[in-house]
Amino acid sequence: MRFQGRGYRPRRAYALGGRNWRGGRSGSSSVPLSPPPPLGEVLATINHDDIEDSIPQPNQPAQITNTQYLTSYNWISGEDGPEIIVPGEPPEWTPLSKPIQLRGDSGVYFRDLNQARNPTYPLEPMVQAILIDKPEFCVDDLDIVACGSTLGNLLRFVRGNAPTFRMLAEVVGNTVFFIRRQNSPKETIPDIRGFGHAFPEAYTTWGKDVGRSESHQRLITFEFASLNCIVRFESDGYLPDLLPDDLKTHKVSIPSTGDSEPENLLSSLRSATISTIPSSEMAQDFKALQASRRGRHIPQCAVFDLKTRSARKADVDTLSDEMARLWIRQIPNFVLAYHNSGRFNDIRVQDVRDKIKEWEEIEQPVLQRLAALLQMVISFARSAEDSKIELEHDENEAQGVLSLREPGGDVGSVLPPALAENFTSNGHSGSDLGS
Repeated sequence: MRFQGRGYRPRRAYALGGRNWRGGRSGSSSVPLSPPPPLGEVLATINHDDIEDSIPQPNQPAQITNTQYLTSYNWISGEDGPEIIVPGEPPEWTPLSKPIQLRGDSGVYFRDLNQARNPTYPLEPMVQAILIDKPEFCVDDLDIVACGSTLGNLLRFVRGNAPTFRMLAEVVGNTVFFIRRQNSPKETIPDIRGFGHAFPEAYTTWGKDVGRSESHQRLITFEFASLNCIVRFESDGYLPDLLPDDLKTHKVSIPSTGDSEPENLLSSLRSATISTIPSSEMAQDFKALQASRRGRHIPQCAVFDLKTRSARKADVDTLSDEMARLWIRQIPNFVLAYHNSGRFNDIRVQDVRDKIKEWEEIEQPVLQRLAALLQMVISFARSAEDSKIELEHDENEAQGVLSLREPGGDVGSVLPPALAENFTSNGHSGSDLGS
């Protein structure tokens, strides 16, 4: 790790992110491009040699273990501000009896629905979901809270094929929260084409108890290289045949909790957020997050990730290209659908658990480097003066270099103060989220 002097002149970089296939439609066909936020001064740099030197000897296996589905939530469409239901549920896989001709994708889709719907605190919904559904969850030993996109970019960096990216890292208590930094919370995916949105619209169905759902977001916990992690990701759907018998038979929905203790707690938290808006720009559109209980707990064993491809690419090993994504999210099922001009005659539903495990074993050198990088970033963030840093990689200017910077521009806190208190109980002496 190399430290930079204060006289360094920062360069500009553009934030890139992952996909959002379902429900994140912005409703506008023309969204102006936003300039990237300014870059702060470089505090340190990490290159691939630094990472290699930080891998402990003898090497311990860099594996994901103890994976557990924690909770989930659905984003609900509406005009009254951001709204989630907990635990919600993913759309059900409901394949058509015979193929039909689908229209190609059109419209404008948000790059990150969590930032678009709740720009002031994009990670607030996941903590709210835990408070509602798992208030007893212990955060004492939690090292990382991240999304699949941020961890995916760090994995691509250690593999040497990362695009340009930026993300913020903030320490709350002893936990490091990673959140990707975009040019604007309303940033959209350019040049939508193909059938990656149209296919799930036709082949999956939202349950009647989760009406107006736009997206299903899942939280899993696991250990990776001695680090305790929570990872949030969007689920494309679930396979009903893989549900336990009680869910198949009864389809029991969790009712609203009315005046229960978690709801009362959420009311006080919503009041607390109103006075903690970090910027005048965000204040213009600020509305408190609304949260309620509805939906079902769909087990992780039933969820799937989905990709569509032209039949002309049937010989391409698409699954291999998606293994890192499936590994980070611990998704056991993969749906790969091939089409001829929008008609899907070849749909493959695969159990990929063994392939993920095999990939993890083969990729140990890369995953060792990822573990070392995470340890380095966590250590640096925990020692930062104001507990906030920005991670920036520019594929055009410094391949193989990750810059750790002061956050530039207007940067608020990752969580509202009332929520952050759950993680700041005198340096690791606290216990449960709801206590």
